[in-house]
This record gives sequence, structure tokens and C-alpha cells, in this order.
Amino acid sequence: MRLSIAQKLITALGALMLLSFALLVSFHLMKLYDANLREGELLAQSQSTSYIGRFSQSVNQTLTKLEMLRDTMLEMQRDDSANRDTIMRLLEQMVEDNPYLLGTYTLWEPDAFDHSDALHRNAAEHDDETGRFLPYVVRMNGKIQYMPIRHYELPGEGDFYQIPKRTKKFTMMEPYNYEINGKKIMMTSYVFPIVDDGGRFLGIVGADFSLEMLSTEVGKLHPLDGYANIISSDNRYVVNSAYPEQVLQPYQPWSASESPALLKKIESSMSYDREPNTSTEVLRIFYPIAIKDYTWYFELVIPKANMLVEFRNSLWNSIAISIAALIVMTVLMVLLVRKIVLQNIRKVAQVSAALAVGDLKQKLEIQTNDEFEHMADHFNRMIDYRKEAEDLIEFQATHDLLTGLPNRYGYTRHWETRMQNLQQGSIFSHSALLYIDLDRFKIINDTLDYSMGDLLLKQIAMRIVDVVHQNGTADSVSGHVFRFGGDEFVVLLEDISHLHQAIMVGETILQVIAEPIRLKDRLFYMTASIGMSLQHELHDWTGDRLVKESDIALYLSKKQRNTSTLYSPSMNDVPKKEIVLENSLFAALEGEQFTLVYQPKIELATGRVYGAEALLRWKHPELGMVSPLEFIPLAEKTGFIIPLGEWVLRRACKQIKQWEREGITSLSISVNMSMIQFQQKHIVHTIEKIIEEAGVKPEQIELELTESIFMDNPEHTLKILHELQMLGVKLSLDDFGTGFSSLSYLQNIPLHYLKLDKTFIHDIVGDIKKEMIFKSLIVIAHNLNMKVVTEGVERQEELDIIRKHKCDLVQGFFYSPPVPPHQFAELYESAISAEQ
Repeated sequence: MRLSIAQKLITALGALMLLSFALLVSFHLMKLYDANLREGELLAQSQSTSYIGRFSQSVNQTLTKLEMLRDTMLEMQRDDSANRDTIMRLLEQMVEDNPYLLGTYTLWEPDAFDHSDALHRNAAEHDDETGRFLPYVVRMNGKIQYMPIRHYELPGEGDFYQIPKRTKKFTMMEPYNYEINGKKIMMTSYVFPIVDDGGRFLGIVGADFSLEMLSTEVGKLHPLDGYANIISSDNRYVVNSAYPEQVLQPYQPWSASESPALLKKIESSMSYDREPNTSTEVLRIFYPIAIKDYTWYFELVIPKANMLVEFRNSLWNSIAISIAALIVMTVLMVLLVRKIVLQNIRKVAQVSAALAVGDLKQKLEIQTNDEFEHMADHFNRMIDYRKEAEDLIEFQATHDLLTGLPNRYGYTRHWETRMQNLQQGSIFSHSALLYIDLDRFKIINDTLDYSMGDLLLKQIAMRIVDVVHQNGTADSVSGHVFRFGGDEFVVLLEDISHLHQAIMVGETILQVIAEPIRLKDRLFYMTASIGMSLQHELHDWTGDRLVKESDIALYLSKKQRNTSTLYSPSMNDVPKKEIVLENSLFAALEGEQFTLVYQPKIELATGRVYGAEALLRWKHPELGMVSPLEFIPLAEKTGFIIPLGEWVLRRACKQIKQWEREGITSLSISVNMSMIQFQQKHIVHTIEKIIEEAGVKPEQIELELTESIFMDNPEHTLKILHELQMLGVKLSLDDFGTGFSSLSYLQNIPLHYLKLDKTFIHDIVGDIKKEMIFKSLIVIAHNLNMKVVTEGVERQEELDIIRKHKCDLVQGFFYSPPVPPHQFAELYESAISAEQ
């Protein structure tokens, strides 16, 4: 039989609903089942702990009072102030205060209490013919009676006296029968021995609990028609509410795996077992009751069926409610399916048939506020969504996804659009392009994660956009910001009237980028370099020319950093030389085109040659001598500075060994370290390995650092500096005063030398302010246990001032320019000869 969609849907929904109801009811009953069990367990635990608390409190109070009574009698006995009547009142008071107590007593050795036993022979109802102090205050038939203790000398019946006398320790008597007024009473006793300071046994003091009274109290405890038992420490029933005949009988384990010894190891337990006598499943709870050095156990037994009475009632109610709800829901489901589902399915079928024959004007008109209406909305908006998708693809193709700025392709499209609109305007228009490149951004990406670099780029992009927007609004200049990729941004200024407008925008951008950026509790100090180009006419090639020319100007700006440079035609040859130098770096290292020259450092106090600074030189086969100011930035930019720096350190170490073989000892050589070298993870290991291979002492190597190493990741830098200090090499802060000089560096980093830049002594002669600044720096450095080295000394007058303020070391052309190793050896020998 073929079923329609509606019939299939109704059948499926019916089966699903039936299954859902079954699962829901089952889940509800399971939760109710567990809830009833937990409620019964909580009730049992609550009543058990409440009773145990009361019982334990009563026992503890009794024990405490017995100890106090014992101490009181001992004190009376020591002070010869023993008073039998006082003790009798105290015994009576204990019985009156504790309704669970059967009686209290004390039994003293002959003449041990008040040395007057002879005066008390049968003198009172609690005295016997011996006259010993042995009163027994007991509760009988609701009244308190007095009598002497009997049978205490008999074995078995008198164990309450014999055992404490023998052990001189607290004794809890397991249940036993004791005759009072001719009636056997089952009881348990707590007995304290009375022992003087010399350890002599004087007697006992104790209290009795009637098992009949205890059984009556425990019998009142029957949560959910359960019953309670108490088991003694020798594994006998003290109380058995369900089976009284088992009192004083040995405890019977419920299973083969259960034993009294195992039971005593359990502090408390709760389990479901089958009762041996009835084979019914019960909840069984065990609690220990600590009485001094003895332990009784409280057992509560509750039939599990009694805990599930509410569950059984709820079971039938739930079944009846579920059946009624299922019938009602089934009827409603059939009506709703016919009304809503079938009608909308017919509409979908009609529109789908129209679409199949190419009728795209048809739309689904469904207003049911449900999934059918949602489906109709999606169907009707299909074309709109496609248009939105095309717009999104266009945006992603022309914009940078990180900053949201137009990208290089967006720049090209911008110029295409502008040239299309040019037909209606003049080709004479002043346009300026600022090509912005962030300085040292690669180091941040290499040393930190790229997510941090992305956050920095977004912050800088927003600052550039704000500058362009503010200046454009103020000067009626149309400005656009683009991101060409990496750390490169482009600002296009259109319709500017004066060159200074572009220059001002560039300077403002440099200022806002240089402002500190705080990200994730860290401060970043960024700078940028800008190349600018200006065009006065609009042509198809104007956009590309602006980029090309500003890129050339950017090359020159990158040499100085944190500056802007305007393009001029004379700059066209500059990049060519840089490309030649950049491509020659690796070949220069392999072809031994690099050499080291050494400029001596003179110790002013002695005039001797203290050490030397190793300076790198490059003799290019075609270009001749290349200035370090030209090739060092290229080496840092390409990463070549890392192998180059290792070569310099290795060559300097070898030179130390060579001089030592020539008899020149105790010299230290300082080597300049690049910031990029410092960011390497294994820089300390590399330095240590080079020093060990050369066989020189670590203290003969001085590493000259610049303040720039603290610009990024200062925590990592400080860690490296401390590791180098532990290695034994000397550390020097070079060119102090030329960068972001901060005295905080001096107090936070482990430095040995502070090198003052030559700008501090330039024109110092006759300038008292400069001289005072110079003097202050020396004082600060000395107070921080650093030696001061002054660079660039060229005149005797400068040297006199430096010497006057107790500078430690100097270097400069006044003594010697940087020289090759053999000339340095000659200078050293000359200085030695002059000293002699």
C-alpha cells in the first residue's frame, strides 16, 4: 500500500511521540525512584546521627562527671577533708541529671577514703558491716535509693571492681546481670580506677546504664518502620529492637564475606542487603560509637519497600496521565499536520513545478511564522543572497582582512575608478603618496607570536586613519589609507594645494606611531620610515609612478629610521647600490673581505692600554671600503647580522689568543652586539661555545650593547643579560645618550661599563652645563659600581676635563684611530715602554 507524505509524516510523528512519552515517563520514574531512595537514606541518616549524638553526649557527660568526681574525692583524700555526705550528694545529683543513668557508685579500699571505716559500720543504709566507703545510688521504680555495693569480691559478678583494680585503667563492662534488691538487672558499667600520685590503687568510681532503658530508647527509633540495634565491642547484641531474644547473643554476619573483624575496620557504611530472617531487601546503616578506648556499633535497618511507597503511588499516576496526554496529543497532531503541513507542501510543489519550466517570477507566499515561512524567505531571497555574496567577494579581493583597509589591488581599483571619472574633470591635480614602513616590526613577529603583531598592526592602522581623516577634514584634502601587506601602509592624498600639507601629514603620522602602544600589559615603542612622492598631473601611469618613487625614497628613510624623505630623481641610483651590497654579504664573509680593526682603550689612572674595541670593516672588491653605516642596516634587515656577529666574536677571541702567544696578556676586547642577535633563543649558548673553542677567559670578552635592545621584550633581554653575567663576560652599555636614554636601565641591568657617546664631550670646553652633566653621569655610574668609558676624545682640553672628573677609561683619535692587529701590538709595546 502506497502512503502519502502526510500519512508517512503522521506515522513517523506518532511513533516518535510514543517513544518520547515512553522515554520521558521512564526518565521521570527513574528520577522519582532515586529521589525516594535518597529521601529514605537521608531520613535514616538524620535520625541515626541525631540519636547517636544524644547518646554519645550523655555518655561523654557521664564520663566527664565521673572523672570530676574522682578528682574531687582524690583532692579530699589528700587534704584530709574527706566528707562522705558530700560525695553522696554528688552521686545523687549525677543520677538526677541523667535520665539514661541507672545508678552511680564508688568503692574505696579499707580506710583509704577518710580513715574512719570503723565509725561507719552499718551506720547508714549505704554502709555495710565493714564500714568501707562503698555507696551505690540507684534509680528504682522512678525513685532514687541508697545501698551498699555487694558481691564485689566475687569472680565474675565483681568484675566491675576486680578488673579496674588489676589494670588501673578505665573499664567499660560489657553487658552483665547484677542483682539489686533481689532483682536481676542487665546493665553495662563505666568504671574509673582511683589511683593516688604514687600509683597506689585506692578504689573505683563508676556509673551503670540499664539495657532495658537503653532498649526502650532505641526502640523509639524506627524511621519508615525500620529498627535499630546496638552491638558491643565484643560483638554481642546490646540492643536488638526487632529480635529482643538475641540480646547478649553473638552478632550474626549477614553474608559469608562479612565478619565482625572486618566490620570494626569501617568507620561508617551504608548498603543494601537482604535480611537473613526475612530475605527482604533492606537499607543497612552502620555507625561507630566511641566510648573512651571502646567502640560500640549502631545498626539501623529499613525495608527498602517502605522507602518506595510514594514511588509506587506515583508510578500509577504517571502511567494514567501519560496515556491521557498521549491520546490528546495524537488528536492535535493529526489536525495540525493536515492544516499546516499538507497545505504548505502543496504550495511548495506548485512553485517548484513553475521553477522547473523557467518561471522565475513565482514566489512562495507562506505566512505561518514557522519553518515553512523561514524556508519561503530563504527561497525568495536567493538572488539577494547571491548579490551579497558577490559584494563580499569583491570586498575581500580589494581589502585587507586584518585592518579592513583597502589593499594593493584596492589601490589599483581606486585609480581605475578615478581615471574613469576623469573624463568629466581636469588632468591637472596634485597628488601625494606616503609609503610607510614600520621599523623593526619583523623582530616583534619573530620573537613574539603573530597574534601580538596583528594587534599592533590594527592599532597603528587606526592611528594612521585618524591622522589622515583629521588633516583631510581641516585642509579639505581627500585622503585614503591602504595596506599593501606586512608592515607597509600607503597614504594617498588627493587634490592637495601645497607640498607642506603632505609633509605635515607625514610628520604627524611619525609622531602618533612613536607614541607607546599598550597591549596585554606590555608597552611597545614603534617607529616608522616614510617615503613620499608628488605628482602634478593625472595619467594612467600616475598611480604606479607614485608607488615606485615613494618606495625609492623609503629606502633612504629606512637608513635613518623614524623619518620621512621626499623623492627626487637623484635617488634612482641609491637602491641599486643597496642591492649590490645586499647580494654581496654572504660572498664577502666566505671570501674574507671582512676584517677587524682595534681601537685601544686607555686607563686614565695608569696610562696603560686597558683593552680594545673590535670594529668591523668591509673592503668590497668593486666598491672599495664600505661604511658600517651602510652594510650593518642591510645585515640586520636580511638576518645576515647573526652569522656576521658570530664571525666577529670568534675572530676577536682568536686575536686574544694570538696576542697572548706574543706576550700581550691581560687584555680585554669589546665586541658590539646587535639587537637582532640578542633576540635569538640560544644566544648565551652560542657565545659560551665560541669562547670555549677559542680557549680564552670569559672575563676577557666585553659585549657592547645599545639601549635599543630594551625596546622589545625587556623581560627576555634582562634574563639573557643575567645569564651572560653568570657566564663571566663583561657587559657594557654603548652610545649612552644617543637613543631613548633612561637612568632606569642603569639600575635594572647588570652592567660593568657605561660608554658615554662623544656628543657628551663635544664642545664641552667652556660649557659649564655640559661639564656638570658629564660629571653627574660619572658619579651615578660609580655609585652603581660601573666603570665609565668616554668615546671620541680628540683634544687635550677634552682629556683634561675627563681626567678631572675621574673618568676611568677613554678611547678616541687623540690616542689612536682603529688599527690592524699588528699595529695595535706595536702601540701596546710602546705604551709599556713609556711606563717603564
